[in-house]
Formats: sequence, C-alpha cells, structure tokens
Amino acid sequence: MGPERGARTTVGTVLLIVALASLVGCSSGTDAATAPATTDIGATSDPSDTTTPRGPRPTRYQPFPSEIDGAAKLAAARAVEALPDVRQVTYTQYFGYLPPDASILVEADFVDGGGTTYDVRLSQSRQGWRIDSVLPATAIPPLQNPGALIRRVLTSDRITLPWAGRVDVAAGLVSDAVLRSMLAVAERHRIDVSVLVSAHPVQVFGTDRRSNHPDGLAYDVGSIDGRLVVDPAAAGLVRQVMRIAAGTGARQVGGPDDLDGGGSQYFSDPTHSDHVHVGFDR
Repeated sequence: MGPERGARTTVGTVLLIVALASLVGCSSGTDAATAPATTDIGATSDPSDTTTPRGPRPTRYQPFPSEIDGAAKLAAARAVEALPDVRQVTYTQYFGYLPPDASILVEADFVDGGGTTYDVRLSQSRQGWRIDSVLPATAIPPLQNPGALIRRVLTSDRITLPWAGRVDVAAGLVSDAVLRSMLAVAERHRIDVSVLVSAHPVQVFGTDRRSNHPDGLAYDVGSIDGRLVVDPAAAGLVRQVMRIAAGTGARQVGGPDDLDGGGSQYFSDPTHSDHVHVGFDR
C-alpha cells in the first residue's frame, strides 16, 4: 500500500465520511454493555461476507474500566457511532497515545452488513477530547487465486479478523511471516486480531518513522481466549502470547509489559497498554 490509504476527513463533512465508508462494506469484529470485544468471524472464508443482521442499535460502546484514558476512547467511539451507516462500535484501541494528541482505532459494524475500521484523530483541551478527523479504511479487491497460507488464515476458527483485516489478507497485502506467526500463536490460543494493514497510520504516531503495519509486516492482538488484552485479569495470557509471538521470529513485540526489561525484542508504553503488537523486519 502507498502512504495514503484514503482521504482525511473532518467530522464536519459527514457526507464524505459516509461515501468512503460505503466503499469498505467488506472490510471487521461485538459490543458488550461494559466491555467491548470483537465478533468471531474467523471461520468465514469469504472476505466479502456481510452477515450482520439489520436491527435496532445495541447498547452503545463503553470503555473497559482499566483503560488508561477511557474518555479518549469514548469520544472516538461516539464520533463513529454518529455516522448514519454505523450500527455499532465493536472495539477500540490506541494507534497512538501522546496527550494532547491521540489516534484511536475504532471498529464498527454497518447497519446493512459488513463494517470497517476507522482511524480517529483527537486533540485534548481543558474541555476534554476533541475529534479532529475520522479516516476509514480503503476498499481493496481480493486476489483471484489466494494461496494456501492465505486460505488457512481466512478459514481458521482460532483467528478472528476485523473486517478490514480480512480484506488485507484476502488481497495478499500481509506478509507470509505475519500469516505464519498468527497461525502459530493460534495453535495455543484463540486470538482476535485488531489491525493488520488497513487504517493503520503510515508513521509510528508522534514520529517520522514508518510503521511496519502499512507494509504488511505487523499484526496487533486485542483479545486472547475471549479476554481483552487491557483486562488486568488477562495478564498471564498476554505474557504467554507475547513470548509465543517472539518465538515466531518477530523483531519486536509490544504490550502492557516489557518482558525483557528494556531489551531489544520486547517493549511497552501507553499506546500498547491495550494490545499486543507483533512486528517483523522488512
């Protein structure tokens, strides 16, 4: 993918947001009253499957109690919930958290089926968090003849992919190293992948360094065996997955804990307090 995955859209231009969002009807992830989680769609082999039923809006998104900044996530979720085509917000995660600025991943299901991932940019003032822009993932056509490795990931019942992530895999944008790593981790734990390529910022937030996500060389895990990474009760599972992922050849593994105390392979910071990042060399 190139450095721009879609046109940056301010919240005020709702019509443009809706137009862009309609392009990614096959892009993923459920919502609970007090703890967001992702929907298990990992067993669906068709990346264009849109089986979300039409119906009344479910309970609105609420951040998990242990979030480092639930107000920022709530503001981002509300901005996406306000879009006419959105049925529900299913998951949020930090793309970057450097107050007074933040970038937050928001996954959402559409009213008529399908869904997508948004990059919501915010800035903080005395009045709270302000929405600066909402950028949806861009639609990408799938490969006509995906290889066996791609098919294994798309049909795995132990890997849940977001709508946009399914598109990334089906389009051949994700490296074999990432695909094999996800499958290896999934042999031990069921994982909900939160982002691969689409909608992720091109640069590491707050820096001029290129992220390895846009090049298909990284994946993030937001939930393990049904427990959100941000849940302190999942700390043991999170450490297990971080170590397994490192054993698959990942150059960097980030999460709520720095497992090598400042070494070169593991790291932790506020941005990675709610997910496990697994990145590979170019």
